Amino acid sequence: MAILTILAIGSSVRDPATPTIFSPSSTPAHSIYDLALFVLVVTAVIFALVFSLVVYAVIKFRRRAGDDGGEPPQIYGNQVESAWTVNPVLIVVVLFLATARVIHASEDAKFSPGTSEITADGHQFWLAFRFPSATYPGCTWRWEQTAVLG
Repeated sequence: MAILTILAIGSSVRDPATPTIFSPSSTPAHSIYDLALFVLVVTAVIFALVFSLVVYAVIKFRRRAGDDGGEPPQIYGNQVESAWTVNPVLIVVVLFLATARVIHASEDAKFSPGTSEITADGHQFWLAFRFPSATYPGCTWRWEQTAVLG
């Protein structure tokens, strides 16, 4: 319910000039948005499951009058041990494959007609933007930031 409230607030109250995850605009942003929602749903389900199991364990195995305080018999090699090893591995593999698919799709995205690729080089105190030579021959724009101390 809280997730739906956050989504409703994020999509209804916003300034169109302010970028937000709830209104993707760029070419790969829709697939990144879908991946983010998928990861959010998977983690919400995991949280709900773990929380409910913890509440169940706290209620069922609470200390009762007449308990001797000793540990119950320990049982090893059961299916629960296999489940809590295999299931997280499967979850990580699914999330990895979904993320790899989105990264591969966004890396191979084609430019829209009429757009140019601009290369940005970040240095310690300045940025250099290189424009394509076909559109702007030999054009490099440099931005420096100077800090005055003292």
